[in-house]
Amino acid sequence: MNSSITKLSNDFFRTFTDKTLLFLLEYGWDIEYGGLCETLDGQGKNGPEDFRRVMVHGRQLFVFSRWTQVTGDKTFERMADNIFEYLTDIFWDVDCEGWYSRVTIDGKPLDFTKDLYAHAFVLFGLLHYAEYINKKKAKPWIQKTITVLQERFTRPDGSYKEKMNRYFSDVTGNQRSQNPHMHLLEAALALSNRCESSQYKSLVASLLKLFNDKFLDKRKLVIREYLDRNFYPDKEIGHIIEPGHHYEWAWLLDWTAETLDQPQLKDLGARILSRSLEFGWDLEFDGIFDQINLTDVSILKSSKRLWPVLELIKALCVYPSDRNFIYLNNCLKIVLERYLKKTGTWIEHYTQDWQMVSDKMPVSSAYHLGMACLELDKFNDS
Repeated sequence: MNSSITKLSNDFFRTFTDKTLLFLLEYGWDIEYGGLCETLDGQGKNGPEDFRRVMVHGRQLFVFSRWTQVTGDKTFERMADNIFEYLTDIFWDVDCEGWYSRVTIDGKPLDFTKDLYAHAFVLFGLLHYAEYINKKKAKPWIQKTITVLQERFTRPDGSYKEKMNRYFSDVTGNQRSQNPHMHLLEAALALSNRCESSQYKSLVASLLKLFNDKFLDKRKLVIREYLDRNFYPDKEIGHIIEPGHHYEWAWLLDWTAETLDQPQLKDLGARILSRSLEFGWDLEFDGIFDQINLTDVSILKSSKRLWPVLELIKALCVYPSDRNFIYLNNCLKIVLERYLKKTGTWIEHYTQDWQMVSDKMPVSSAYHLGMACLELDKFNDS
């Protein structure tokens, strides 16, 4: 089994590195206006979107910075430099601070919203650019982003404001969402691992407490996606849960256990992984369902996007067992046979029985592909 996993992992890594990233180098950057395209088709044609998102630039900054270190390829470094310059020149709100969510194709502010999810990914990207490309250039932007998060986004209840207007008034409304907090934890873990400061471990610990106290349903061992301001399930969409986010949390709990020296978190992560495989895995056609009903863990949305199976791969790598090796082998086959083509392009979305939903490829998926490759590399070296 391990030899099969190693071979499949190597095929995955080579395709992503030698094909997908070269495809994104050739077609993902807008030569006329600058900035990263939102979506591409299999021939490299840009999608119809008339905007640029800061989140996409944060994710791609991570990918090309990390792969500069992985490969030593200077073309990846130049791409990372281009993304960094565009990000800091175009998306930063000079007058009010913080990162704009979206700009027009020609770089004018379009959506002034200050978004927690986006800020988390910008921080994550900047940390990797600093580590692998240019620490001197990135360091002040990292500090600016941390300052905004600490001074503008926090709430007295320990959560963070998911969306604010340009002037940092909370426009989130009644809803509280776990996903932005999850990715803030990811950025906080990356920050804590790179900066020797107790305040960043404290940030990790506070986000872990929020997860344990508010987002995790300990009785059902499921993670609630959408809550109200009092952290009860939202009346309209509080029943929706996503298996893919359970796998992400399982992987993050392993990382958090190491960072905070709390080994019991690994047991919690393993139990969440096991539980979410029960309701997330399609026993008939294989693959991961997009959405499940919190009330009775029935299927809400049977379609299958790319990212959940990639997050499952990461989680399976850090919780090794005979059963999980079988799942990991199956996941790698699904990625290589269904989603990732030998050309490096990919199918983003399928129906339950593997009929393609769309040929549109969000370039932000490179983050998920890259993260899975890195975790597989560590797994095969262990």
